[in-house]
Order: sequence, then C-alpha cells, then structure tokens
Amino acid sequence: MSWKEEIQLRDLDGSQAIEVLCRKCHHAHYERVADLLEAAAEGAEEAEGAAKAMTPFTYLDEVEARLTCHRWGCTGPVTISLADNAETSAFVGGLP
Repeated sequence: MSWKEEIQLRDLDGSQAIEVLCRKCHHAHYERVADLLEAAAEGAEEAEGAAKAMTPFTYLDEVEARLTCHRWGCTGPVTISLADNAETSAFVGGLP
C-alpha cells in the first residue's frame, strides 16, 4: 500500500500543489487541489471529462489514474507527487 492509496484530496490544503509528470514525454506541470475539485464540480454536469469522477473523497492513486498529460499531442499517463511548500532559510550558524 503506497502513500497515494492513503491520502484523499480532502486531506490536502486547497492551495497545495501537486506535481504532474508525464511518463511518456516527461512534461511537468503543477495542479492545485482546489483547481482539481473545481474541475470535478464543473465536470459533474457534463458527460465528458476525467475530472468529473473526482470528489473530495478521491484517493491520490485514483487522481493519478484519471489525469493525463496536458501537452499538445500527448495524452500519456502521468505520475503525481506532492510539491513541498516548505520555505528555505539561509544558514544561521557560524564558526566560534
């Protein structure tokens, strides 16, 4: 069981970024959790679109399976990972 099978979209902050990397052409882009949920709400009214089946209760492995590459001419499968929102800081220590 991987971490993607344990985390649902509702467990993530709406501003959390998810890195989407195409396994076919290696194109990378970022999706926000809030954008995925908005697309799901809009897609629920339409008959087409992979995002229509996403809900806040969708696990990340299901999100990964439903997303495809956004690059023109490529609809390859993708791998997702959580982008780190941690801020970096300069070295504070010093020599005695």
